[in-house]
Amino acid sequence: MRFVSDGPSIPDELLVARDEGRVVFFCGAGVSRARAGLTDCLGLARAVADKLAIGSDSATRKLIGAIETFPPIAGVGSLISADRVFSLIEREFLSRDIYRAIANALKPSPSADLSAHRDMLDLARGPDGTVRLITTNFDLLFEACDSTVQRWRPPRLPDPLRNDEFRGIIHLHGHVTDDYADAAGDGFVISSAEFGQAYLSERWAADFIRTVLERFLVVFVGYAADDPPMQYLLEALNRSVGSLSGVYAFQSGSIEDAEARWRQKGVHPIAYGSSTEHAALWNTLSAWAARARDPEQWYGLTITSAQSGPEALAPYERGQPASSSASEARRDKPGDDS
Repeated sequence: MRFVSDGPSIPDELLVARDEGRVVFFCGAGVSRARAGLTDCLGLARAVADKLAIGSDSATRKLIGAIETFPPIAGVGSLISADRVFSLIEREFLSRDIYRAIANALKPSPSADLSAHRDMLDLARGPDGTVRLITTNFDLLFEACDSTVQRWRPPRLPDPLRNDEFRGIIHLHGHVTDDYADAAGDGFVISSAEFGQAYLSERWAADFIRTVLERFLVVFVGYAADDPPMQYLLEALNRSVGSLSGVYAFQSGSIEDAEARWRQKGVHPIAYGSSTEHAALWNTLSAWAARARDPEQWYGLTITSAQSGPEALAPYERGQPASSSASEARRDKPGDDS
């Protein structure tokens, strides 16, 4: 079903699962970049290099230049990931200096637009009011929207098999201190070595997400298929046959390109048209969040609007009543309460 004319089509089973509290949203840098104006992984690497006064002739600067010079290949993505940059920086600087530079680079403007974060929190809120949201972002913009929601960071993560514990905002790769001066706790997962430890050698991050997938559908928002978290996470999870059957990801561009980027990783892509600042995606998520705040009211209004006939509806709106009826039927079907 489409919420806006140029937006992606959300599978009905995903709409129903969200209403039933069976979906966990996994939020990446694109969420904080969308309206709040924070940077992506490469921009963060560049900002850290600037703050640490790394010379223009260094290997770090040359690698950043190489990433900027070679554009992503259609259906493949970038050839070099930003975690490699942080691995080079680690050779020259102490972790505490790198973490402080990262935290400082992520400090948002006091007037930052947090509407994308509010929408994601509303989508992540189940019918009982419980928020379950996982993010690899270090910033605290979700907490800025709702300070009452519990937050987690490694090494202490909630048990996804326990409903009374698995709730809140889970910062899978760590988060900044409240004043954006440093990393909280044990630091960040940011370099190749740290990713390898979290996903491949010690595997605590991969095992955590695998357990989430045993109980929930997962939707990736704000990621590219070649982002470092995706590379490590999906490589680790794909070792288990069938472990990614309930994973979706939003991807800008054509359906063919989205399929090429994600299907080989075992993920169901939800494609949307390329537009300025990914407006098609964020307008869709805003509309979906409005529906999530009161699904019953949304169903009622949609059915009522359809009673005036299809001529009064935009093409994308004509599919909403049928989708609403199908969703209600699936939600009311006996035996679907598990």
